[in-house]
Amino acid sequence: MTEEAGQTEEWELFYHHFLIGRSAYIRLIFEELGIPYKDMIKSKEDIMKYFYSKDKLAGFPVLFPPVIRKGDFQLGQTSVICKYLGEKYGLVPDNEQDKWRADMINTELHDYLAQGRLAFHGINPTASYFTQVEETKPYIERFAAERIPKYLSYFESVLKYNNGGKGFLFGDKLTYVDLTLFWVLKATEASYPDTWKSADYCPLLKSFRDRIERRSNIAAYLNSDRFVPLENNSMM
Repeated sequence: MTEEAGQTEEWELFYHHFLIGRSAYIRLIFEELGIPYKDMIKSKEDIMKYFYSKDKLAGFPVLFPPVIRKGDFQLGQTSVICKYLGEKYGLVPDNEQDKWRADMINTELHDYLAQGRLAFHGINPTASYFTQVEETKPYIERFAAERIPKYLSYFESVLKYNNGGKGFLFGDKLTYVDLTLFWVLKATEASYPDTWKSADYCPLLKSFRDRIERRSNIAAYLNSDRFVPLENNSMM
């Protein structure tokens, strides 16, 4: 396949059909930029076919969804996908130092996301939250009390560092990390509503979340039939 042919193809997205989960971070980039993409998973059978059968996705091996594919190029790991798309489509800071800082914050955000999810799966990290609702409550309470304030206070300070927190994380332009931060905040609110509501130590983050949510393409996506609502647990 020629490079020119690959550029004309539509992006394919592989993720659970019933859950927005980690695919949200990828979808937000596509939606903000108006980049067409196609959902390839329509059923549980598709998940089994693409990731757990002998006929799973051909090409460079990927382990778990989400995965993006275009032509013969496919890529897994949400944080890496977001960085790749950011670089490819110009959603990155303008200078090298801020690009590395953006990479750092992107990693911190996904670390936080992973910890927040794990709290809902304290007994068995690979089992459904609904099989361990009572048993995992202490883990959820501990994360809410100890980890959320630490992380949100840090993200508040990062936002404030640039222009007093009145705009974006880096410079005067939107980056892929802004979109990731936005959705991490939405996921925090959905999974830990009381903790989020009482978090009066991060007013800049709350205003930031509202600003990003009002962006025309983001607002249109969140109100479209393409959007699958958060499940209100597991930061998903």
